[in-house]
Amino acid sequence: MYRAFSYCMVLFWVFVQQTCLVCARRACDDLGGGKKSLARFATAQALLFFTVAALAAGDLVGWLPRLHCHTNNSPSLVWQFICTVMLLLDGGLIAYAWRFYRLHALKGNLPADKAMAFFTAWAFFCLLLYGAYFASALSVAVHRGLNLREWEYICLFYFRIVNTCYLVLEGAMGLVAFLLWRNLRKEGVFHDRS
Repeated sequence: MYRAFSYCMVLFWVFVQQTCLVCARRACDDLGGGKKSLARFATAQALLFFTVAALAAGDLVGWLPRLHCHTNNSPSLVWQFICTVMLLLDGGLIAYAWRFYRLHALKGNLPADKAMAFFTAWAFFCLLLYGAYFASALSVAVHRGLNLREWEYICLFYFRIVNTCYLVLEGAMGLVAFLLWRNLRKEGVFHDRS
């Protein structure tokens, strides 16, 4: 029951991140006067969500192979993958929040749109981190015959890496929000004086 509840919670959070990401992309397109296809971006997000949900369901019912039988989520490769997807989405939110800030700060002088390129590079980095870490970890686990506790420690170490990156990204998001707030406040003071 705990595992099902925690998977529901993490899928809900992935959905929230994706919704915010689609809204941020739309806001940047509106502010930048762009006519980019939001439908393709939203479709890619929906496909990612259904893929992650299918993996979660497969892990819960035991359709996917496991290294060890476990009753919590931390030793699960699927759980670690979903945590990586959340980190990936947070990088996209930072990219579009920064783009929104730059569009607002440089009215008329629109900067080149590099948000999607940053998001793609960040996604590649996150997936490479997951693949490289767990390819090595699985190799060690199989050759050394690690027990469940040892495997769980390896997974928890990866979870700490992801959480550290996530905290750095959240701090960066806070900084971008502060910069945007400062610009909006200056704009409000200017309008009050005129």
